[in-house]
Amino acid sequence: MSQALLESLCVWMPELVLSLGAMLVMLLGAVSRTGMTASLASWLVLAGSAATLWMVQALPAGTWFFGLIALDPFSLVFRWVALGVVALVVLMTHGSLEVERTWTGEYLGVLLLLGAGLMLMAQAAHLLMAYLAIELVSLSGYVLVALARDARSSEAGLKYLLFGALSSGIMLFGMSLMFGMTGELSLGAIRHALGSLAPSHQAAAGVAVVLMLVGLAFKISMVPFHMWTPDVYEGAPIPVTALLSVGPKAAGLALLVRITQALAPVWEAVAPILVVLTIVTMTLGNVVALVQTNVKRLLAYSTIGQVGYLLIGFVVNTGLSLEALLVYVVAYLFMNLGAFACVVAVCRDTGSESLEAFRGLAQRAPSMALWCTLCLLSLAGIPPLLGFLGKFLLFGSAIEANRTIFAVAGVINSAIALYYYVNIIRQMYLEAPASPVPLRPSRPLQLAVSVCGLATIGLGLFPAPLLTAIGQTTGTLLF
Repeated sequence: MSQALLESLCVWMPELVLSLGAMLVMLLGAVSRTGMTASLASWLVLAGSAATLWMVQALPAGTWFFGLIALDPFSLVFRWVALGVVALVVLMTHGSLEVERTWTGEYLGVLLLLGAGLMLMAQAAHLLMAYLAIELVSLSGYVLVALARDARSSEAGLKYLLFGALSSGIMLFGMSLMFGMTGELSLGAIRHALGSLAPSHQAAAGVAVVLMLVGLAFKISMVPFHMWTPDVYEGAPIPVTALLSVGPKAAGLALLVRITQALAPVWEAVAPILVVLTIVTMTLGNVVALVQTNVKRLLAYSTIGQVGYLLIGFVVNTGLSLEALLVYVVAYLFMNLGAFACVVAVCRDTGSESLEAFRGLAQRAPSMALWCTLCLLSLAGIPPLLGFLGKFLLFGSAIEANRTIFAVAGVINSAIALYYYVNIIRQMYLEAPASPVPLRPSRPLQLAVSVCGLATIGLGLFPAPLLTAIGQTTGTLLF
């Protein structure tokens, strides 16, 4: 047993580096009387992320920690996404006034723990590990949302906590029902047990599946479990909002795919519900975003709409749809964080979160406006950007699987979304600036925006390396 545990620890080294790095950063922040400087803390986090990125590539596939986690090519994509989110959010933090220097140790330490939790969610092959990973991400998120200590941030943290606790309780009840019927917690063993379940128990298994999905639906902001999203996004510091808009969504979808593979024997009874909820999710998010005047709330509803597109790949559940899902997750990472990085710069300069704060940005910061425009157009699905490629593959996979309704709903919603994305671009290029003073964001923030913009246009024009890498990840899920 000790030999197996040692091998598991060696394979789990990337997550171990993040966890130890989190404790180190928080310890240094606690012992420093004046508060650890932002530059030192950020360099430690970025160094830990870079070391982790280097390590994840050469790890052997298999199940580890006695079947609790599964390392396979599928989880590798989401581990890279989790690390990319952490690194970009650290860069964005340098441009935000909402995260004070004295919070640097605690803030970045919890951020690293959340990153480790995201990686665990993508690897979980056991209901116990899935629940622990979700709670690690949730608890870290509660802390980060309420970090600003003002009334708005505290209210957002409380709402996030209450909704999260309720959904976690419902999910845990569903897991207990599943364990009671199958006597198993391992996803592979559950699939085998459900295959031999008596027909009279199929309905009860369906109820357990629905309850289990509630917790993950909350994490990814799927309707009707999206109600917390606009208020929490508006109240949280902008870098935290950017983190929540991408990280938990990607990891939650990865865990959803794993769980649905295990629940395949009873999945047909639940799938029709998700077909309806997928269309409602993308429609509600895009329609309500049309009337928003606060840019954080607008991007919150945009996130809900984007989750609806991502759910297409999950619900169709074919090899092509899962590849399309992975492509769009990567696209969503860059284009959404790029948009939020621009919001950080504008809000720092103007002190306002309204859409009018973007007036004349093209005159005050031409490069920032250009990268922001590319990210917004990519979110709308305009060619030749990476978002268009992701949507094209998602809608194409739906048509191939005879789910044309997804493609039709996706195209209509993309047209609706184009209006509010272009409205931000109109403010930047066609409206006169309120101040003639040039906007000069910090260099780390400029780097974050540039990386996101270049990835959005570069991978859109030359997608072959991305498609080749992702083509090797599907069909290889391990329980």
